Amino acid sequence: MNWSVRKSLVARLVSTYLILSLLVIVCVGAVSWLAGRNLLRDAAFARLDTSARQKEADLALWVRERQQDLEFLSALLAQQPGLKAAGRSDYHPGPEILSLLNSFQATQPDVQEALLLAPTGGRVLVSSKGGGAGGYRATYNYYIQGRQGPTVQSVYTSPDSSRPVLSVSLPVKNEEGELLAVLATHLSLEPIAQIIRSRVGLGDTGETFLVDSSSLLVASDHLDAAGAQRKTHSEAVVRALSGKSGQGLYLNAAGEQVVGVYRWMPAYQMALLAEMTQAEAFAPASRLALTLVLVALVAAVILGVGVYVLSRRLARPLLAVTRAAMSVAGGDLTVRAPVETQDELGNLARAFNAMTGELSDLYGRLELEGRERGAILQGSFDGIAVVNRSGAVDYCNPGMERLLGCTLEDTPSLAVLADRIFPHPEERRAFVTSLQADMEKDNPPERVFAFQHKSGARRWCRLKVSPMHGERLVLNAQDMTEIKASEERVRHMALHDNLTGLPNRQLFLDRLDQALRRAKRAGVSVALLYIDLDHFKSLNDTYGHAHGDRVLVETGLRLRACVRESDTVARLGGDEFVVVLPDLLQVDDALPVAAKIQQSLFDPEAGGGRMFLGASVGLACYPEHGQDQDSLLARADAAMYEAKRAGGNAVRVAPSLHTPKPDGNG
Repeated sequence: MNWSVRKSLVARLVSTYLILSLLVIVCVGAVSWLAGRNLLRDAAFARLDTSARQKEADLALWVRERQQDLEFLSALLAQQPGLKAAGRSDYHPGPEILSLLNSFQATQPDVQEALLLAPTGGRVLVSSKGGGAGGYRATYNYYIQGRQGPTVQSVYTSPDSSRPVLSVSLPVKNEEGELLAVLATHLSLEPIAQIIRSRVGLGDTGETFLVDSSSLLVASDHLDAAGAQRKTHSEAVVRALSGKSGQGLYLNAAGEQVVGVYRWMPAYQMALLAEMTQAEAFAPASRLALTLVLVALVAAVILGVGVYVLSRRLARPLLAVTRAAMSVAGGDLTVRAPVETQDELGNLARAFNAMTGELSDLYGRLELEGRERGAILQGSFDGIAVVNRSGAVDYCNPGMERLLGCTLEDTPSLAVLADRIFPHPEERRAFVTSLQADMEKDNPPERVFAFQHKSGARRWCRLKVSPMHGERLVLNAQDMTEIKASEERVRHMALHDNLTGLPNRQLFLDRLDQALRRAKRAGVSVALLYIDLDHFKSLNDTYGHAHGDRVLVETGLRLRACVRESDTVARLGGDEFVVVLPDLLQVDDALPVAAKIQQSLFDPEAGGGRMFLGASVGLACYPEHGQDQDSLLARADAAMYEAKRAGGNAVRVAPSLHTPKPDGNG
């Protein structure tokens, strides 16, 4: 039997089963390992956090007991009558005070030194170490803070002994609350080390340690005299010393991967950390995953034997059908598959034979129909393309390639087509979005859009999307460039003056109406300039209509040069022009424009004195001179005639609606 995966169905079935089984086994092992690892991680965090909290509580209890002992000693010292003079520079304490300090230290093995300091100046009055009296501690934190109340100075390196100590201090006051002295003790760190060395809940590799604010290792499971001054650094130490408490997986100071819990203790300005190696914490998860994988492998091998036997039985009739199908695929539609069984595989062979007969008939019909439709598509002037719903282009006829200027090889997808025919990103996004929306509809509307042809020309296209059977759609496109150009010419001719190209009366009235509506909403003004060329009739009669037309065209150009892009210059007819100035704050804003127009249209040297001999300009503004188009136009026209009567080449402003009329005697 051929065991090539490419040529043997049995080999393919068995190998597929084995591959899937291995994938499932790997996934089960990975999931079990990850799940066990997460559970063990949470359990390790809980154990370490409990241990850290317990040690923090033990440390706080130990410090509190030392404070209570010191408070008791302070009460005894406050009863000594001679202590009231401790603030004097010549004060010398009696032997009973030294006896109290020595007795206190003798009963407290944790106390390295007991000090009594003057209430001012920080002079050491009495020390349980004979050589300490007479010195000064005015700058020491435990003295400064001890004068105010009970205080614990965090672990620091003593300048006297060069060893880390923990100092506890409090004020000695009499019944009246007067400060008599400051009592301080330097505590040994050995009790702290004993608390830290407790390995309850830490396993084989777990440890806890204290680090002070300068990263010095204060206490740990294996701290010796040489390591007392050693600094330690890790991600958890940095976070804890920044005032944070938490937990995580990280590298410790020795570079080992650990599971750790870190806590910041602000009362002592120290960090407490509890860690154990990840290898110990996650070892049960690895053992569990390995066990599951081994069991699954044994089960997969047993099932693989069954798959092999079943595959051999199924493959024989299937191979017979396969050989017949290969012959049909080679073009021999007369071949038939043998029917070897009466079950589903036998039914498959019979169905295959029936299908082959129908396929022979259908092939002939489709071949004829395909030739007919191919001729239609190739000869169609309209563009036709077939795309799938993902946007991939499967077919383009020559008409579509002519219309868009792109071949099927250039545009494998609609996204690439959009990049080629739309120069702006906004147009590309709108095109793709509209096509995607049309693809989801049963009867989408026709869409007309402009695009850039490969030649660089701007073209117009009408596009219709029609669904096919399955996941494909038909795009039918028609060239609308000539129709759009004709529509634009007709629209332009209907709204613009044929000679000057300026808006005509219809477009002028529409823009004036828009400006008035906007002004009413925004509370601004609109100015209307009515302009009539002086001596135009004499120029037209003297030099002919062709010269008059040149004067009118040049007038339009000069008027547009005098105004903003948002302003409107229109020709009403003959030598009459109007200018709409929207969005003005007041009437006076239009006067400089009117003066500029008057100056531009009075140019005796232009054309040898035969072009611009001045213009009469009438100015009316909304709302001072009128509330609508007709009133503004009439009052601007009247103001223009007033300028004419004044001799021309002048600007006249229409009188306000509220200005009283002259009585005729002025």
